[in-house]
Parts: sequence; C-alpha cells; structure tokens
Amino acid sequence: RVKKEIIFTGYNVDLGCANGRNFSAFIEPNSKLIGVDNSFEFLKIAKEHIKSDNNLPKKSSKFIQLILSDILFLPIRPNVIQNIFSIATIHHIKNKAQRNYAISQLYCLLRDKGYFLFTVWRRYQKKYRSYFIKDEIKRLFKPKYRKIQINLGLNEYGDKFVPWTLSAEKKTYNRFYHFFSNKEIKKLLNEYTILEFKKMGGPNKKDNFFILTQKLIK
Repeated sequence: RVKKEIIFTGYNVDLGCANGRNFSAFIEPNSKLIGVDNSFEFLKIAKEHIKSDNNLPKKSSKFIQLILSDILFLPIRPNVIQNIFSIATIHHIKNKAQRNYAISQLYCLLRDKGYFLFTVWRRYQKKYRSYFIKDEIKRLFKPKYRKIQINLGLNEYGDKFVPWTLSAEKKTYNRFYHFFSNKEIKKLLNEYTILEFKKMGGPNKKDNFFILTQKLIK
C-alpha cells in the first residue's frame, strides 16, 4: 500500500543506506536515488551491491549516487528531494536537540508533498519493557545511578547500549540506541503530516514504529 502511495520520481534518499540492501525497494526507472551513510566501508559494499543486484533496474549505477555524510550535515539543497527513506537510523542519534535538528533538516530537504518514511525501535517492546521501567525509576530517585548513566553517554531516558556481535571479527560492539515512546516520536514530527503510524517488525511483530509522513505546505 505504501509503495502505491509514494510517487517515485525525481530524487529520493536512502538515509543510513548501509550496504544498499534496500535500494531495490526505493528506486524506479524514472527516479534517482541518493544513498547516504557515515561508514565508508558500508558505502564500498553498497557500490558493489549496485553492480550485482539483479533486482535493481539496468544501468543503476547511473541513477544511484552514494554520499559519505553525517545525518546532521547532509550536503543536499533544500526543497529538492521527493522522498526520504530511513530504516533503523534515526534511533542512533544522540540527544533530543540533535534529533529535533535532524528531523527539521529533513523536512527542509523535502519538496512540497514529499514523503518521509522511517522506522525506529519502540521503547516498550516486550524485550526491553522491564529494563526501561526500572531505568526510569532509578533515574528519578537515585542520583548516583543517573550520574553513572550520564557519564556512560546515556543522558536521556530511552537511551541504551545494545551489544552487536560481528561473527567474522569475533568481536562485540555496544551500539547506541534511543528507544522512542509513542508520544515522543509524534512530538518530534510536529512539522509533518502523519499518514501511517504502526507497531510492527521484530520477534513480537510490534517492536518498531513504522511511520509514513508527508510534507504539506499550507
């Protein structure tokens, strides 16, 4: 249903494109796609992916551009992007001010009637619900605990490090996540018109927020 609703013309952005795994879903023959990531290694893999993915249109290398950039400093002119897609990226942005800035900047990049479709991790999903309930109580009533969390870089309620193990390297890394509440994510999108807002994905089928918004200039 979303695919039919979104107009795939002009310039589209895959924000946090990683290895390019979603390129085939975000491009049509009459459109151009900009893949953005802050990892040079991922972009190298994405470049090879463009050459080898049979699901992509022919000569896709002419229609897909890769950019190494931080989400807060995107080298894209305002009001030129038709659609922005961001799968599991926004929740890696630290602190409320930076998230507000990033979402506002994305709004500026979009053309009128352009779409912003994205997913983030949901705070009260089954796996982490107990952790965040306890975390909130301890942040409120235990100053020492709150100070420790801040020193770790977990400044806000909803912040958490999640371990990721790379089997090839046999190493485990702690990645920063900000888990969103329903109210929080809707407040963040106050400039946008929300068209769809769903809980979906993950082992419990509702671990993420799936959100389709649109820029409508009044």
